[in-house]
Amino acid sequence: MTPSPARLLWDTGGLWSLMTLEAAWQRGLALEPISAAQIAAGGLEGSRLLVVPGGWSARKKKALGPEGAEAIREFIRQGGAYLGFCGGAGLALSVDDGLGLVNLDRASGAQRLPGLSGPVLISPCPEAQGHPLWEHGEPLASWPVWWPGQFNEPQDPAITVLARYHGPTQDMRLSGPSQDPAPLWEQPAVIEARLGQGRLLLSYPHLDTPGEEPAGQALDRLWRAWLGPNAQSRAKAPPSTPSPAVSRLAARCAALWEQGQALELWEARHPVMPLWQRGARGLEFWELARLSEALALWAGDDSMEGELEAVLEPILAHGEAVLQAQATLLGGQEPEADAAEILAAWFPRPRRTGGDWASTRDMMEKALLRLFRDASRD
Repeated sequence: MTPSPARLLWDTGGLWSLMTLEAAWQRGLALEPISAAQIAAGGLEGSRLLVVPGGWSARKKKALGPEGAEAIREFIRQGGAYLGFCGGAGLALSVDDGLGLVNLDRASGAQRLPGLSGPVLISPCPEAQGHPLWEHGEPLASWPVWWPGQFNEPQDPAITVLARYHGPTQDMRLSGPSQDPAPLWEQPAVIEARLGQGRLLLSYPHLDTPGEEPAGQALDRLWRAWLGPNAQSRAKAPPSTPSPAVSRLAARCAALWEQGQALELWEARHPVMPLWQRGARGLEFWELARLSEALALWAGDDSMEGELEAVLEPILAHGEAVLQAQATLLGGQEPEADAAEILAAWFPRPRRTGGDWASTRDMMEKALLRLFRDASRD
């Protein structure tokens, strides 16, 4: 089989990996998932672009291991392109949880606004003139960010700032200790760097958000510039009929999300990314709903029902109690001891670490990867 020109690092991305894949396929962009183990074993050979989605960079680095990290570094040095979004951008930085692919670290202290989400105005830098990221003469763009980190100001001349945060939009939201976004404006939002014969484009704005047309157009332009028009393909389509059994499991996962909404832990906002209270586990329960929905859509038959039911049953059995425990905590009271114990086992601190929920998510992630590989062989 001819290697895909563009690969997506799948492991530990969960919702973010699915979002990037859907954004590419919606635009007819050829993108194939690849596991960290495949990368470590030389799986990038013959490809020209590695896309790394959002999610905790520490978990991605652990999944890759030293062999995977070196394989990515060598892939870029030999002329490959690295496109990292949010956590995927952080993975390339010279920080403890990064691979040191670029000589840059994250901003800290008052510069950081981790509670920022929604569309933000982004302005091109003079150095970006003629870059495919921007349409000719485009003064500003509205691109979504989803709780981004921030780059420090680059000091290395090998790094070019292509875009900076410019200002808020009406739909931007900011939660957390600071409600003042002013420190963010004029900070770097998108950078580009060279490594050997290859390049890296690192973006905290999520150009990989499905349904966001200005961001999607920028992603499309990058794709055509780097890979050529032949890198586009007809979007992959799931089987014509979703799996009835897996659909029933997905409906139970969706019901948990709706129960959390009834408890006012979260609310609808963007079709791809809702809005939750600070401290609520909205990302994880939304991830549960979206991954299970995708599994039902792509399964086609009921052959994985038993496997998924075994994985999901502990979550489904105790999910309502965990939601109530979260609501009680956010209301300033102590939840029942049994529910609090389950909540702590599901979501240990720090947030980027594992726990019972992460194990369930990882197994769902692996099942989805198998389905996508099967679809590629059809």
